[in-house]
Amino acid sequence: MIKKNTYWIVSSNHDLSKRVTKIIKRIFQKAKWISNKNNHDYLIVVGGDGTYVRFLRKYYDKPIKIVCVNTGTVGFYARFDANNLNQFIKTIMDENNYIHPQLLSININNKLVYNAMNELVIQSLNTIKMDVKIDDALYEKYMGTGILIATRTGATGQAKSNGGTIIFPNVNAFELVELAPTNHSKHHSFNAPVILNNNAKVELTNFVSTQRCDLIIDGMRVKQINPTDYITVTKQDAKFHLCFNMDTHKYITKLQNTFIKG
Repeated sequence: MIKKNTYWIVSSNHDLSKRVTKIIKRIFQKAKWISNKNNHDYLIVVGGDGTYVRFLRKYYDKPIKIVCVNTGTVGFYARFDANNLNQFIKTIMDENNYIHPQLLSININNKLVYNAMNELVIQSLNTIKMDVKIDDALYEKYMGTGILIATRTGATGQAKSNGGTIIFPNVNAFELVELAPTNHSKHHSFNAPVILNNNAKVELTNFVSTQRCDLIIDGMRVKQINPTDYITVTKQDAKFHLCFNMDTHKYITKLQNTFIKG
């Protein structure tokens, strides 16, 4: 007996997302695919980058194929948008169109482990001090409002807004960005983003702040930082496969449309 391809579609509540979802359902029905919420080979996510990150975090450890269709303003995770669904089935069935997305693994005190698809931020309401180590070597005694560490796909989000670099999809790296670093006669920070090899390890320790300091992952506040916390950040690959376009020309076009042409 030939196994039928199964899928499930999740989307944002915007009108365009609902219209695109109906189109995709008709495409699957014509191809005789089976819709199955609890057991599916393909998950189709219709919306913007916020929708993707919200749903994708549930699938970090599941070896399924995920296809993002952009109906938002950016859509860096998306292979499709509302205007290029003609080759939808053919494209998502081609194994060459998938990657294992990069995640950040965040270990706190060797007890709590979180994953970030875009970035982690350690931020205080006031000035915070911390030691930053890279591969066991002290990089700097940082002082400022916080530290941001972003994946290559997350580099076009908060990291870029805070002076970080854009990392192309074919570059295996992640980055560390200082947030409003302090520079005066008694203290100097590097005040520059750092590109790190995928095998790098970042350690953050010795937190000092007179105000509340929080760990924020993909826009969600997950923990208040204590002075004795020991945080290790490394890169890992998600188990799911993401349908993603690695073509440099198309990535540059997406960058231009997002940040220059509007």
